[in-house]
Amino acid sequence: MANVLQQQHQGMRTTADIMASIQAMFGETSTRAQFDAVKAIMNSRMKVRMPVRDHLLRIMAHFNEAEIHGSSIDQQTQVGMILETLLDSFIPFKTNYVLNKMNFNLTALMTELQTFEGTIKSKGGEANMVVATSSSSKKKKKISDKRKASMKAKKKAIKTENKVANSGKCFDCCKEEHWKRNCK
Repeated sequence: MANVLQQQHQGMRTTADIMASIQAMFGETSTRAQFDAVKAIMNSRMKVRMPVRDHLLRIMAHFNEAEIHGSSIDQQTQVGMILETLLDSFIPFKTNYVLNKMNFNLTALMTELQTFEGTIKSKGGEANMVVATSSSSKKKKKISDKRKASMKAKKKAIKTENKVANSGKCFDCCKEEHWKRNCK
């Protein structure tokens, strides 16, 4: 194989021409490596007990590998990709980042995420965040429970009423076990 390459590049005068020719021949491996590096970034997810620093260093290594293979990813896209790989416990941080239109470079992002991670750990795994819940479903449930209780009470009252009516005396005909309204 070396002899074949040597013969093909024998007529070229500069090493730049030779490198360009070799790159054209074997450029697919570089494209494949670039694709694999970007794929590794997109498929990365932070593990549950993994420190955020280790996760970010791993993602940054993937960014460097993609850059070596010719991929160009701007800083804001890199930050966005990193935020997407974080755990759900970082949702308050992501929300704050987006709503306040923050603009961090990777080192500042790492510092801020480590600070936030420390805050989460110091509060026992909980961050200050607003959780939206539907209060109407709780009210409906409470109302339906109240309705069920009142329906049971009404049924019980009707049963006792019927018993009283069956044991009472009619004021119209003076017979036992019915009332005037049921008198024939």
